Amino acid sequence: MSNLTEGEMSINRLSSFLYQEGEVKPASLLQIQKHVYHLKTVSHEHFLLKRHSQKLRMEQQWAFFVRQSSSVVISFQMFPNKRRYLYDGHYYWTLSPFIAGRKLNYRTEADRKVALQTIRQFHKDTKGVKLSYPRRPEIFYERWSKRLYRFQTTEMIFHKYGYETLFYDIVRTAKMYLQLIRTLDWETGEIDALRTGTWSHGDVAAHNFLQYDNDVYLIDYDLLSCSSTLHDYVQLGQRFLPYLNWDIDRLLAYHMVDESRVRAWLYALCIPSDVMRDWLYYIQRYSSHTQNYLIKMDANWSKQRSFLKHVQNVLN
Repeated sequence: MSNLTEGEMSINRLSSFLYQEGEVKPASLLQIQKHVYHLKTVSHEHFLLKRHSQKLRMEQQWAFFVRQSSSVVISFQMFPNKRRYLYDGHYYWTLSPFIAGRKLNYRTEADRKVALQTIRQFHKDTKGVKLSYPRRPEIFYERWSKRLYRFQTTEMIFHKYGYETLFYDIVRTAKMYLQLIRTLDWETGEIDALRTGTWSHGDVAAHNFLQYDNDVYLIDYDLLSCSSTLHDYVQLGQRFLPYLNWDIDRLLAYHMVDESRVRAWLYALCIPSDVMRDWLYYIQRYSSHTQNYLIKMDANWSKQRSFLKHVQNVLN
């Protein structure tokens, strides 16, 4: 009887698959995330091995990488047998260089500045990349409307712990700003992005910026799309604000967007999509300490409400 664990047997099967289909000779495979592995070969080369479930999305990334030349992008590379990806009957596997860098942390001013500098460099370097059928994602406020719907299904949890006022305030605010944001012209920006070959990374969380020595790289292009760069700056603003104590003046000091886009950017930041996202993530994975989570959520929401008032003062 084998003494190998289920995990070890899975790694052994993956190693055999990589050797047979890609002519890769693994020395070790360390799972970093659910779909990502650190691969070390017998010749002491280090790679990032990634599993994809959506072929079209993976193929767009390959097509994009081939056409771009930015120094901040970590691209896929071919397997030793010159194949771009491997297919195991269920998933698609890609290879890219492994960089043992440090993930940025938005708690620090220096990391916030370098993240903004890096995403700007990405936008500049990749502008003009044209693909035959680029991915156009659902407009962000439609995604957030669906998130609001899912958030509303959790109403009874707020009632259970006595936070129904918090729930109703978040829902009211989300509905109000989602309605307002729909009155602005977003389609012109999307059409212009297609015309000029403008790309949005799609996930500017701090862990997707990797610093190695003096260089910073942008990783994970699963949400890459040919769309307005404003989407990335809305996300970045959302990510920065909790570490800026929801101070609008400190946020505006980064000059993320030009004057013509400030109104749309700020109104998008008023939609509490981040609050809803974090809550939905929490309740899907944890069942204990909900009271403590809601206490912190309520305190943070008070700061966020203050930000909303200041946004109105700036725009009026």
